[in-house]
Amino acid sequence: MSDLRGPDGKPLKPQLEMIRGGEPVTSVAKLPPGYILRQVTLDDRHSYEQTFATAFDDPSPFGDLMKHTLPDGFFVVEHIPTGTVVAASTAAVYEKSQHPDGHSLQWVVAHSDHRGTGAGQATIAAATDVLAIQAPKYSYLSTDDFRIPAISIYLKLGWKPLLFEDSQYRRWARIFEILKQTFIKNDWPTKPA
Repeated sequence: MSDLRGPDGKPLKPQLEMIRGGEPVTSVAKLPPGYILRQVTLDDRHSYEQTFATAFDDPSPFGDLMKHTLPDGFFVVEHIPTGTVVAASTAAVYEKSQHPDGHSLQWVVAHSDHRGTGAGQATIAAATDVLAIQAPKYSYLSTDDFRIPAISIYLKLGWKPLLFEDSQYRRWARIFEILKQTFIKNDWPTKPA
């Protein structure tokens, strides 16, 4: 995030990270009538940016994502009656010192008016599937502690908390408590594969 502040205005800690190997992706329930999962097109830019603005204060990453997206890796869910992009996730390559190959899940977004439809989960699953095929050793994602609904989906789709420093243990333990799940720190990786 550009301003490094959470929704409460407080400074954010460094993001949490998760990794995943090439295991098959758990199937996702069908979208309700009136929604379709598909690849992004350049014509979706305006609609994507409007949806992005409902979830983030950052400038839209649309152009940058188009440059870094893996082939067939930028998924959107369109609300057919309005022709609006209401969710998106991207399988892309963004290198980081800890993840030099850079295969990653980027900028998961769901329009605030369409949450609970499964649209976000459908795009995450589709992008994760691309990563599982194109980066079978491992891929990564970065997220904020307060994005509990997204983290819940990541865990269901086989993403694992990456406990790469001591502060990560406490933060993940708190998230698992919120999700009413048991957190056993020895169950999770401490470095990328």
